[in-house]
Formats: sequence, C-alpha cells, structure tokens
Amino acid sequence: MCDKPARRQHVVNNGDRACAAYSALIDQVGSLANVAEAIGNGIARPTGQSLARWQVLAEVEQEAAPVGAIAGRLGHTRQAVQRVADLLVEDELACYRPNPAHQRAKLLEVTPTGRAALHRMQTAYTQLALRTTEGLDAERLHLARETLRELQRRLESELP
Repeated sequence: MCDKPARRQHVVNNGDRACAAYSALIDQVGSLANVAEAIGNGIARPTGQSLARWQVLAEVEQEAAPVGAIAGRLGHTRQAVQRVADLLVEDELACYRPNPAHQRAKLLEVTPTGRAALHRMQTAYTQLALRTTEGLDAERLHLARETLRELQRRLESELP
C-alpha cells in the first residue's frame, strides 16, 4: 500500500495544483473522520452508548422507522444497523412495533429511557460544537460543507 505523502507528491509532480489540493483534502477528511468518531464515542460513553448506537437512536428520535430505512440514511448496511437496533431493544432504549406498511419490517422506536440517553449525548455534543466553532466564520464552514458535498456527488458518480 502506498503512503499518503508519496501519493500526493506524485500528483504534485504531475503539475495539477487542484488535484494535489484534492488529494490533501481527502487525506484531511479521513483524519477528521477518525477524530470525529473518537469524539463521538467519547461523548456517548458516559451514557453507556457508542457512536453507532447514538446515530441509530437519533434517526428514530422524531419518528419510528424500519431498520432498512435507517441504514440507508446512515449509509450503513442493513445488517450492521440491525445488530445495533437489536442491542438498543435489548437494553430497553428502543423497541420494535408493527409496521402497517410492511408486515415483516418492524418499526424501531425510541423509548423514554433511550430519549433520555439521547438528550444527554446531544447536550454534550452541543457544548463541544460551541467550543469547537468559537471564533470560526460560519460562511467559511458553509463553503467547506458545500465543497465537500460537491466532491461527494462527483465521487458517487464514479461508483460502479
């Protein structure tokens, strides 16, 4: 496997500055994702949860949903979300209820206990977001998000 600096250097040597900037950005996004995952798990840990469990609970906070729909919104496999959902139900943070639209695909619904854990995690996240964004320009953050969205759209068009 190639190391990242060598890969970027190859791009720079080809003389395409946008391509070099793209490569550096992709590396930075990967690093950011790793830190964000660690932070998310750290926020969730005091409530006895994980980032994955938090994400699934958040998806059903407002409205119950089938596991397949949750997986699609999160970009995970149905099987992975099913495992997390079953653990949430086992721990009484969520429950399954009948789905009038589909006999076999039950709806996952957050319980009052799950809602309380979710609220604690959301509160901790809000405090982190306020500290992290202090002094940052909202317009620059918006532009960064739009740029990442466009790159994602372009990369998705390359998927087989």
